[in-house]
Amino acid sequence: WSPSGEQIAFTSDRTGTPQIWVIGADGLNLRRLTSESYADRPTWSPAANEIAFASRTGTYYDIKIFEVDKGTTRQITFGEGSNESPAWAPNGKHLAFMSTRAGRASQIFTVDRDGRNLRQVTRDGNNFTPNWSQ
Repeated sequence: WSPSGEQIAFTSDRTGTPQIWVIGADGLNLRRLTSESYADRPTWSPAANEIAFASRTGTYYDIKIFEVDKGTTRQITFGEGSNESPAWAPNGKHLAFMSTRAGRASQIFTVDRDGRNLRQVTRDGNNFTPNWSQ
């Protein structure tokens, strides 16, 4: 859901490959946001009009952010392992995500919304689908 509660971001493969779309909560004004080779797992920032998502870049995935007001996309991870399942912090300043950058097992990392200050949160087992407590 958008911060205003008026729009919903979702993944659809209606054009052949999974892409990020938005639609009004009333079911009107459907529009495609991304034109990636594969885009999935959209999550809307609670503090800004930005949608983080996982995008296939080669064999693996990276985290990108679509700036809804500008219609632009910026990448915040760059090919170190597979990076998926972004989740915004309640303040909208950070993202948590799953990554294989530390080895074969999936671990949870956090990063600032500008791609800086990468931190590994988990170190044992396989960890997927992070979620921030509110």
